[in-house]
Amino acid sequence: MAAAALVAVLSCASPASAADHTKHLHTGDAFGDVTGWSGEGVFTEEGDRVHICDTDADGRGVIIDVYKGTPENGYILYSMHVGGNGNCDTKSAADGGVYNLPETRIGFKFCRYWKEDDRYHAGECKDYDFLNDNS
Repeated sequence: MAAAALVAVLSCASPASAADHTKHLHTGDAFGDVTGWSGEGVFTEEGDRVHICDTDADGRGVIIDVYKGTPENGYILYSMHVGGNGNCDTKSAADGGVYNLPETRIGFKFCRYWKEDDRYHAGECKDYDFLNDNS
């Protein structure tokens, strides 16, 4: 189900956009999981679209922090989380406010998430950053 959602995301973008301005994300290592991670995501510059899915039936969810700058030297613009294998969530510039990302370096920290404890383990996170220039 999550894979189908990711395919749908990619099929909506033009070939140039998909090749140049769509970034694929995944969480850090999910201990013992065959795929090696608990979540998958896509960042599409056009429309500032952030799409995440929980891809592991492990009783945990996934969370992504979106930064202006990098996770190491920026600040969090917003966070979103989702739980349950196959469940997904999407935010974009169309949602307004903080979801309309600035045209600068944008960072992401994508992690396996324990909602009950509102925590994640640094070993199960992966950091990314991209220039959001929509060109």
